[in-house]
Amino acid sequence: KEEPADVVEEDTEAVDEPEEDVAEEPSEPIGEVTIGNSTELSGDWIPYWTNLASDYDIYNFITGYGTVETTFEGEYVINETAVEKYEATENEDGSKTYTWTIKDGLTYDDGTPITAYDYVASVMLWSSPVVGEMGAENTYGYYLKGWSEFAKGESKVFTGVNLIDDKTFALTISEEYVPYFYELNAASATPTKLDYWLDEEVEILDDGEGCYFSDNFTTENYQAKIEEARFGIYPSSGPYVLESYDESTKTAVLKVNDKFLGNYEGRKPLIETVIYKKITNETAIDELSTGGVDILFGINEGDVINAGLDLVDKGGFDYHDYPRSGYGKLVFSCDFGPTESAKVRQAIAHLLDRNDFAKAFTGGFGSVVNGPYGEAMWFYQETKAELNERVNQYPYSLESAIELLEEDGWIYDENGGEYKEGIRYKKTEDGELMPLVIEWASSENNAVSDLLVVKLQENPDVAAAGMKINQTVMTFDELVLYMYRDGSQGEKYGVPTYHMFNLATNFSPTYDLSTTYTTDPDLVKQGANVNRILDEELEKLAQDMVRKDPEDREGFKAGFVDFIVRWNELLPDLPLYSNIYHDFYSDRIHNYQRTDLARITDTILYAFVTE
Repeated sequence: KEEPADVVEEDTEAVDEPEEDVAEEPSEPIGEVTIGNSTELSGDWIPYWTNLASDYDIYNFITGYGTVETTFEGEYVINETAVEKYEATENEDGSKTYTWTIKDGLTYDDGTPITAYDYVASVMLWSSPVVGEMGAENTYGYYLKGWSEFAKGESKVFTGVNLIDDKTFALTISEEYVPYFYELNAASATPTKLDYWLDEEVEILDDGEGCYFSDNFTTENYQAKIEEARFGIYPSSGPYVLESYDESTKTAVLKVNDKFLGNYEGRKPLIETVIYKKITNETAIDELSTGGVDILFGINEGDVINAGLDLVDKGGFDYHDYPRSGYGKLVFSCDFGPTESAKVRQAIAHLLDRNDFAKAFTGGFGSVVNGPYGEAMWFYQETKAELNERVNQYPYSLESAIELLEEDGWIYDENGGEYKEGIRYKKTEDGELMPLVIEWASSENNAVSDLLVVKLQENPDVAAAGMKINQTVMTFDELVLYMYRDGSQGEKYGVPTYHMFNLATNFSPTYDLSTTYTTDPDLVKQGANVNRILDEELEKLAQDMVRKDPEDREGFKAGFVDFIVRWNELLPDLPLYSNIYHDFYSDRIHNYQRTDLARITDTILYAFVTE
């Protein structure tokens, strides 16, 4: 999930293990905690449009009963609170079917029973051509048989989805994705209350060949209803209920869902109220020290970390640190303007001293990476030596930048004469002169943006190379809309405008970038490939990496290295740093557990407070 670059998705361990906690757990949920995050909420909770990392936290607070869940170490496990039994069957055509039987007694927070229909509804709705036409990334059932035909509207029936009875449904992984490294997760589902998003007039049917919607489910009939539901407060199947959201203060209030039966371990929340609010890094430690917030998580800015550690030393507060499963980056638009060229992207890399930048920003609590990964990831840790030998580190070099630009044809002045000084120009295919001017979108109140101004934009060597970088400051919500080119939220956002964005990404336990670098025009249009880099070799390497047996760790690692080497050459992003995250919290909070593959929602589920 995307987030501003100054804020906070294989086996990761918390570096700082909590001391033994002698406080006694309450028998019922009590108390209140306030979580501060410098990524503001947008209210777009469902993770198929422009859902931010903070929005995704709210989504996870109110979503539960997935057939598969993850441990704190990022391992996928069967959720025995929701699943009565399951069966995996290898089919003659090479596909593989998972048949799930869910338990009785599962309900939403309003008491409505959850049945197999609700699980099927998730796969069907979020794979449907209707939401795809609305700009959503309709890839929920991407690995299932018949997804492409269903998602593109070529087939009414989704052949890989079967509704068997009220308690039983089946999901069939397509033969082209067997084997698949994350197979268990690919065949999993969570429940969705379909009539909240649509109404009771729409039905999902199954005549034995697969599921399909009733004919009344069309974009014309339901676009307005879905748009309204998208920004609403929808029924909870998770540990908390979203009680309210204040758009003006970017604050969400969540209350315990007393109908929730627990996660995969049967764990239920013991904190009654959770408030999730927007803070700034400048005031974060002050807010913590004065009780304005109780938890700051995913802190990655060196100055803030040091201030937090000083506060802990004074007493009354504690902290956790852990390596990040993600990275801060410059995101390039690879389909228009100067950054369409890999050599321009490489030249920018040579004009930023990334080691100096990472040290300045993280205060030593982080390091430079050379691809889309983070320090936490087991497959990076086990291939680091080989990767460092095979990738280009892009050392700081004005000479290398100029050489790349000249090779790429940036050899003219504004009149088409030989370049001598000022801004370089290049002749396009139609004979026009294109200036080497990079339009950069950055979010407001952002320490990384401020540092990039000093270390990159105003760096005299950038001008000496014949390049100019223009900064436009905006809210992070707007930046994401421009990056995704989400025209559904305003026509201007759908028009290619900016060549470069700075932000950060966290990875989930499923490290699968098959759709991230897809060349499928429909998925690109929906925002799956935000770089819009259409490289078939990169796409194939991303796919080959995960098309391994779940037990084939060596094959997965080899595929990872090959993918990163190609990615590092094309440089769709410029990695800036990967952090050692720090969480700071009041010492009235007990049993605080955290890794970067366990979201703050998991931490809250296991924690409790003493008043």
